[in-house]
Amino acid sequence: MAETFDLSGFVCPLSKIKATQVLNNLAEGKTATIILGDSDSFKSVAQELKARGIKPSLKQDGGKYLLTVNK
Repeated sequence: MAETFDLSGFVCPLSKIKATQVLNNLAEGKTATIILGDSDSFKSVAQELKARGIKPSLKQDGGKYLLTVNK
């Protein structure tokens, strides 16, 4: 079961900082869903994931971006 982290209330760069904290604290083999509220946050977090070699699954729900990552 994935843990969910709703970061939609934060704007970039704070959303990226929070998402980075989630990734750093995520245990091996675990899954997290990160919810972002704007395209700038999504782009910034997606860039961070790419730099780490992590391919998230992406779903859009209205104006929110749901990124599911496995570590």
